[in-house]
Amino acid sequence: MTPKAVGIGVGLVLGIVWMWLGLWAALLAGGLALVGWFVGSLIEGTIHPVDLWNSLQGRRGGFD
Repeated sequence: MTPKAVGIGVGLVLGIVWMWLGLWAALLAGGLALVGWFVGSLIEGTIHPVDLWNSLQGRRGGFD
């Protein structure tokens, strides 16, 4: 599945939730989807926690 297809699907679901339950429910659903994507990426190994922590602290990668 391409990123465009995933984006269309997520946009459609959030749009339906927004129409049905309101803005705050749509924002909550989007936030939970983001958390799910992050946890899935950690489990899959595409995000490395040490590199993420170093980049959040403004450190460069590698051995300084």
